[in-house]
Formats: sequence, structure tokens, C-alpha cells
Amino acid sequence: MKYEMMYILDPSLSEDDQKKTSGDIKSLLEANGATVTKEDVWGTKKMAYRIKNSAEGFYVLLDVEMDWKAIKTISKDLNLEENIWRYMFVKNED
Repeated sequence: MKYEMMYILDPSLSEDDQKKTSGDIKSLLEANGATVTKEDVWGTKKMAYRIKNSAEGFYVLLDVEMDWKAIKTISKDLNLEENIWRYMFVKNED
């Protein structure tokens, strides 16, 4: 199945830390049988509401192909990472 995954990182991270965290997320997805087909880095954007007293976040959008059963396992690991402020999977109907 095809999904879009949006995640928001702490905008105060250095560029190296942003790349490392993004790489860790892709590795986690691939370790759970997912294939990342596209990565779209939006960069730092203003958020609709504050998270951890910040009005901005670093946004990344991924196109992912995976089994829906992997989302639960992936979510458990993503919840443990403090630099990932929010994430969301949306099924792509294409």
C-alpha cells in the first residue's frame, strides 16, 4: 500500500542532526519492510500551534510503500525519539 508520511522535527537541530534524524527515520521504515519512494524536504515552516514553546517546525514529507501492519511498530519507535515532534501516516489512494 502507498502512504504519505509527514513528520515535524525540532527546528533548533543543526543541519547534520536533521539529516541524521531523517536518515534514522528512513532506516526504521526500511527495517520494517517499507520502501521510501520520494522525500520532499519542506524545511522550517510556521506551525498552526506551538509545540514545545516553538512557533516553527522542520517539515519533511515522504512517499512510502509498506504493509499497513508495520505502522503500529514504526509508531512505537517514533514516539521514543524526542527530536520528532509530530508525525502522521496518510493512505495514498493513487
